[in-house]
Amino acid sequence: MSRILLLVLFLVWLAWPGDQQWSIAQQWPWLLLFIGFYVLLVILLGLWSRVLARRSDSANFHQNVRRFNHTMFAARIIVPAWFAVGVWKLGWGPLIAGGIGNNLAGKLPGVLLGTFPAFAAWMGLWWSQYPADRAVREQSFWSDWENQLPLHQPPPFRSYFAMNLRLQVLFTIVPVLLWVAMRDIISVSSTHYFHWTEDRLQQRVDLAASAIAAAAVFLLVPKILRRVLNTVPLPSSPLRSRLEQLCRRAKVRYCDILLWQTQNNIGNAAVMGILPRMRYFLISDVLMERMTDDQIEAVFAHELGHIVHRHMGWYAVFLIVLIVLMMATATALAEAFPMINQSHAGIALMMMLGTAMFLLLFGALSRSCERQADVYAARIMEATKGPAASAEALLNPRQLSAVAAGSVEKIGPDVQWVGPYGAALFSSALEHVAVINNIPIGNHATPSARARFRPAHLFDSLVDMANHWFHGSIASRMSYLQRLGVEPRLTARFDRAMFALYGTLVFGFVLACILCWAMGLF
Repeated sequence: MSRILLLVLFLVWLAWPGDQQWSIAQQWPWLLLFIGFYVLLVILLGLWSRVLARRSDSANFHQNVRRFNHTMFAARIIVPAWFAVGVWKLGWGPLIAGGIGNNLAGKLPGVLLGTFPAFAAWMGLWWSQYPADRAVREQSFWSDWENQLPLHQPPPFRSYFAMNLRLQVLFTIVPVLLWVAMRDIISVSSTHYFHWTEDRLQQRVDLAASAIAAAAVFLLVPKILRRVLNTVPLPSSPLRSRLEQLCRRAKVRYCDILLWQTQNNIGNAAVMGILPRMRYFLISDVLMERMTDDQIEAVFAHELGHIVHRHMGWYAVFLIVLIVLMMATATALAEAFPMINQSHAGIALMMMLGTAMFLLLFGALSRSCERQADVYAARIMEATKGPAASAEALLNPRQLSAVAAGSVEKIGPDVQWVGPYGAALFSSALEHVAVINNIPIGNHATPSARARFRPAHLFDSLVDMANHWFHGSIASRMSYLQRLGVEPRLTARFDRAMFALYGTLVFGFVLACILCWAMGLF
């Protein structure tokens, strides 16, 4: 969710039309309000965090930390929302445009300067959150010792800041800034060498430059991000051999399997890259320390499922469809209501509606893809590690003959349904990931009827929903797998639903191509 919010910062800045120029002398009270709000937000949350850290021995410490974390999440949402107010209403956008010129406001220098206050506030919130996070880690130190787990001191603030800088800010802004720089180079070069000055033609050049730059960054950026995230090749070991064997069975090619060095702060795995030569699997150091090889293999199978089902490609199709539909809608509204395209309020309203539509639809798509990756991981774990009787029940006649011939590793993970063993193994892996990252697994206790509609409970529910919007909660994912593990028909029904979803995306892509032709973009 954090990376989506950071992307919204760039969207807010790039959507601003840049048709005004103001000086500090004209708008200094509003600019002071814009910057002062961010400073006040960081300081207040920092004071709250330090009070919590001093009271870490209180009985309700964890409940207070949960409330603090929910408020911190809300503050992360406020950062881009207030940035939009500052750019569009409080004079921050016109100030930058007046300093560097309208022509540079949407290019790389303007993007860097324009988004700086919001990113500074975002990083300032790490200072606010650090004492509370450190107190939680210090409390978990003793439970790790009792459970004979590896012990690590909480990181100093410098390491904490650097880790978050890599994981959140650099991971997000490096691809965006590369896209902006490449788009600017292509657009300026085309205009300079071909002398295209007609407005309509220049719009097409800018659109083509944006599309080419986005495609290039999307395909090539994993080579850079693997260094941003501080990774090294996973050392040779029996576990690496098992992971490589999973890839061979799934016929998935990749560049490397990497150990993600997070200084024991993050327990997660990931995959990035759509091209085999640019594809990397990442496993964090915390997972390597705190999970069994079977559980790590199950988590790796989940990431493998994203590749097998081509989720990154489907995400790209979704973005293309959504962008084209939004452009077509904006064009139609501008023709029907000219005042919308001519007023800042109309443009801002369309931007907010577009962002809300993206979050709503992409959240639904992302949750479906995550669930499909869960199902894939459970299937492959059942096929490779399940009891012999269960495995035979899963395999079709061709696969049974392969098992009899001793070539089970060649049949691949295309089993018919999620078995109980695979569902249990991957559910245990999900549970361990939740425990490692201090993620609540079950639903919180339902308040009494008298307290059910208190604002605090509503606030907690909204934050929980937002936290799980793109992946779904751990409890719901585990429960769904357990249902699939005992009822074969549910797996077939899920497969049909995903097929229908991808069919809808294909239809939307065809419709987007027709709209592009109708709008004269081709």
